[in-house]
Amino acid sequence: TPVGGRLTLVLKDGSQIELNTNTTLRLPAGNIRHAILEKGEAYFQIRHDAARPFEVAAGGNRIVDLGTKFSVRASAGSIKVSLIEGSAKVESENPAESANAVILKPGDVALATASSLTVSRKPQAALADQLAWRNGMLAFKYATLGEAVAEFNRYNDTKIVIADPRVAKLTIYGNFPTSDVAGFADAAQVSLKLHVENRKGVIVITR
Repeated sequence: TPVGGRLTLVLKDGSQIELNTNTTLRLPAGNIRHAILEKGEAYFQIRHDAARPFEVAAGGNRIVDLGTKFSVRASAGSIKVSLIEGSAKVESENPAESANAVILKPGDVALATASSLTVSRKPQAALADQLAWRNGMLAFKYATLGEAVAEFNRYNDTKIVIADPRVAKLTIYGNFPTSDVAGFADAAQVSLKLHVENRKGVIVITR
């Protein structure tokens, strides 16, 4: 998918994969129960087959479906796996790290690198906000402005820059269309009393 794009794939077995912005996913020919997430983010709704578990390879790790709805986000040598429904196993593709495999339950969020794996819990409401992109939205519940800007920059060619590190630590609350960079900047300007300026296609936010 391009920057700002979304795409839903329906596999032969009825499973669905939704790709988020700027995502590359490979489905090897002849194997409909395996996918490779090279970059970006995808949401998987997998039709379970105990005889042929669906596997997703990403960031040196493997996610094995055990009857599942889950999202995977790959970035900078790590992956984040959020389990929405059912269960899934996350394990390293490195045999030396195989003992660190974990079985996720709904609400579990696994952060994995090639050599480490940690699991935390999130409320279902927080996971729903995390998946707001499936409806073309971004949901922020007291996120820092820096975090919110980083998310917006994933979806748009027009980038936002925060010129003051102190401004980046301010918090923002609200739901925004992924493509509405100007609307988000205006909301930040009004609610946080900031200065917003368009400089040659780059939106700069200052105090």
